[in-house]
Amino acid sequence: MKKNDVRKSGGAVQEDCERLRAAHEKVTLMSGMTSHDILNLLSAIDGYREILDGEMQKHPGLHRPYECMMKAVDGIRWHAEMAEFYMVPRVPPSTWLRLRDLIQVAADEVPHENVDLVIDVGDVEIYADTLIKMVFFNLIENALSHGGGTISEIEIVFSEDESGGLITVQDDGRGIPEEHKSRIFRYGFGDHTGTGLFFTWRALKILNFSISEGGTEGQGARFEIRIPPGRYHYDRNT
Repeated sequence: MKKNDVRKSGGAVQEDCERLRAAHEKVTLMSGMTSHDILNLLSAIDGYREILDGEMQKHPGLHRPYECMMKAVDGIRWHAEMAEFYMVPRVPPSTWLRLRDLIQVAADEVPHENVDLVIDVGDVEIYADTLIKMVFFNLIENALSHGGGTISEIEIVFSEDESGGLITVQDDGRGIPEEHKSRIFRYGFGDHTGTGLFFTWRALKILNFSISEGGTEGQGARFEIRIPPGRYHYDRNT
């Protein structure tokens, strides 16, 4: 290759990098503004919430749907705060996090009335960052959204085998058709936005974990998260 060709090629690469940098800045700017605006609107809702909390005592029949609505509002706030957190140009530090607490925090943000959540993970801690909370939020929300209306229980269990740690998230809903299993983690696949399971797969990959689905159609979905040795241990303080 001639020097002129190398120079031209290098210039093209630099132009591509500049375009990518500019596109990234635009996405970051718009995402940050969107998260900020959502949080501002939620602050306005909080003002009306204080008024409505008192009014609900006069209308007991509306108490349950009101609570479900407020749970959804809190879920939106949590998503917006997480998005805003990751818009900051930094890498959240990984640390030892108590698995049970992570799952419970995520579950508290998903309205799951009439569905039992069983958490059987002992005193295990995993080495990860706060991104893992969104993983459990998405898996619980996915079970509730796609369980087919028959779901009554979601069970999250930690166990060990020769490969390391294993977290299973299993429900008793309709399950996932065999022909869909190879596509459920693809971006855009699904009945809704098609981003939840893709995000889950990608987030776990960033954390050096992996996920697969091993359920049976008609018997419920079963998501299996693999944690390599050295990335989990039992809490030594218990």
